Amino acid sequence: MKLNHQNGLIRVCVDDIAGNRVSGRVYSQRLTSPMAFLDLGGLLLQLEELLETQNFPQAFQRIRTFSPDELPERSDGALPEGAMSPEEVSAASGKRATFILHVLTRQNATWQGTVDWLCGGEPDAFSSDLEFLKLVERHIAAL
Repeated sequence: MKLNHQNGLIRVCVDDIAGNRVSGRVYSQRLTSPMAFLDLGGLLLQLEELLETQNFPQAFQRIRTFSPDELPERSDGALPEGAMSPEEVSAASGKRATFILHVLTRQNATWQGTVDWLCGGEPDAFSSDLEFLKLVERHIAAL
């Protein structure tokens, strides 16, 4: 099955907030098991690797090389074998907070999308991964 904007949603479960450090788990039909993160920087890097590996949404900029041996492996935008079920993803909840990340596009070497706060608050749009991090930090600080 191909990835689309519905099964490509990323559910972030925040389990612990210690000062400025936020840790938890990520659930998605893009994954075969939950992905743990220890801080927001790690979350950002792990999600970028996931988006790049699955090639969804497709990046508008690509690394260029003169050697085909140096090109990174990319999937065809399909769900991985043994992916989590929609029920498993929607049942996941963080101890402190839960939100849904919807990356719509990847333009100008960054992300654009929305964050839906499941623990209260109106959804927010962001136009860069830095703006996404600031939204998360602001929302977590308000808990």
